[in-house]
Amino acid sequence: MKRWAGFAVLLVLAGCTTTVTGTAQPEPASPPSNFALVDPAKTASMLAAVKTATEATFSYDSTAVPAYEKALADNLTPGARDELTKLFAEVLNSTEPIKLVTRVIVSAAVEQTPDKARVLTVVDQTSTRAGTTSKGIATALLATVREGDRWRIGKVDVNPAGSASAAEKPGAGDRAFARVRDSARDGALRAAEALLNVNPADPEGTYARYESVSTGQLLTQFRQDKAARLNQIRSGGTKSSMAPNPAAAVMEVVDGKASVLLFAASDVTDAAGQASKRYLPIVLRLQRLPEGWKAAGIEMVAALP
Repeated sequence: MKRWAGFAVLLVLAGCTTTVTGTAQPEPASPPSNFALVDPAKTASMLAAVKTATEATFSYDSTAVPAYEKALADNLTPGARDELTKLFAEVLNSTEPIKLVTRVIVSAAVEQTPDKARVLTVVDQTSTRAGTTSKGIATALLATVREGDRWRIGKVDVNPAGSASAAEKPGAGDRAFARVRDSARDGALRAAEALLNVNPADPEGTYARYESVSTGQLLTQFRQDKAARLNQIRSGGTKSSMAPNPAAAVMEVVDGKASVLLFAASDVTDAAGQASKRYLPIVLRLQRLPEGWKAAGIEMVAALP
């Protein structure tokens, strides 16, 4: 069975059985608590609506303020409107003409119910002021609510920390697929924990963790570059560790493979002892093996051309 949802996401329903008195029998089908990717049409519709709302409300043209005000009224709850006004204070109070264009690069549903959803979103932003243009990307976790046929943004969490989601119980049908989705998310978090941590005092251990969570082409690349990577870890002197509670959302699951959008903060200390924080929106490509999900590829989310 094939399923499509948002950004051309292909899903395959996975079966699951539970042993009862020595006989494998499917549990009665019951709906999962989190419908993200489970109902493809509704997830696609929600992601498209939130994309439209995000691009409208995170863009601004000082020569078209009435249109911006209408976009806020149409796409935000009152609380989110106050929040965004504070977030955009510098832009809104600029004495110079300013134009900010926001485009969604990628997004995925963390959670979805019939009337609420949380969406992890990475956006491309281009700002033009006094003839000077700047460009960058930003990541936000958007809490949204459905009002009639419209999804409104109710809360904006920039550079978000994730929150634990309840794991789906074993079951059949959609609930079985939801468990596969959740296991892919958990696998991505375990892989990121290993891949984003570097300890120059233990280069062999750092590299061993890379190998332990990798498979396919990524594992091949690590092994081909092993000597160079060990030398870089050892001589670079930079230590990094993933901060707690990265935000993660599954983008697709198909035939034992998955893609997961992940936003992580990384605490970095260079060889001189200078501390800083890096923000990393990444996409992990996973493959499901008998021992669990492993990373087959890792991609940094880049700005749009």
